[in-house]
Amino acid sequence: MARLPRLIIPSQAHYILLIGNEGAPLFRDRLDFERMFNFIYEQAVREDVLVHAYTLLSSQVHMMVTPKNDEGLSKMMQGLGRSYVRYFNNRYDRAGTLWGGRYKSSVVQSGEWLRKCLIYMDYLPQRSSAHQAPGDYEWSSHLHYIGRRNDVFLTAHEDVWNLGNTPFAREEQYELMIRKGLSSNELLHIEQTLKGGWILGDDTFIEHLQRSTHRRVAKAKPGRPSKALSAPSRGMLTG
Repeated sequence: MARLPRLIIPSQAHYILLIGNEGAPLFRDRLDFERMFNFIYEQAVREDVLVHAYTLLSSQVHMMVTPKNDEGLSKMMQGLGRSYVRYFNNRYDRAGTLWGGRYKSSVVQSGEWLRKCLIYMDYLPQRSSAHQAPGDYEWSSHLHYIGRRNDVFLTAHEDVWNLGNTPFAREEQYELMIRKGLSSNELLHIEQTLKGGWILGDDTFIEHLQRSTHRRVAKAKPGRPSKALSAPSRGMLTG
């Protein structure tokens, strides 16, 4: 089955997932995590992509980003992948790729769905082999948003900025939002959507985007006839 091209929409948030080849570790010690941070920052600035949130697991990189133009996200991820592989291979005297295929990208609707994705991202360490609660895990943006660390390369999405009128209020509301958590159905939906590279949003948002592209943006529902697709009017399709 042919793979779907990515849908990239400038000024819209995208959930990015990069996985190690066959689950192989991407980070062996603190220096590896720190170098990944540096590469993310360098490439994001170079390609004019805003980084809102992240979680780095032993074999996965999760990010919430907003590209400002059609090509910035693809160029950022190409540069990030090449830079980190070069560093990792040189340090550990190895050859070959680290990645288990191309990175996955899902457009995320602002508001409720973006906040759900932030909750999902912050709880990844607890649900993974790290088994650490959000406030105990160092390699995510959670500590930044609850005021315990300052990650200078992060840009708060408006959905976080609007949580309160002061930094303290925003930090308090962010922590309450994370504590609320997600239902098992919400977790499953986000996981399956990310895996397929579909859109994370409500039906109205999905239908609006579907009208703007030939690319299918959501998993087909059983028994539901496909709609005629119009010519793309916004966003960029990449292979």
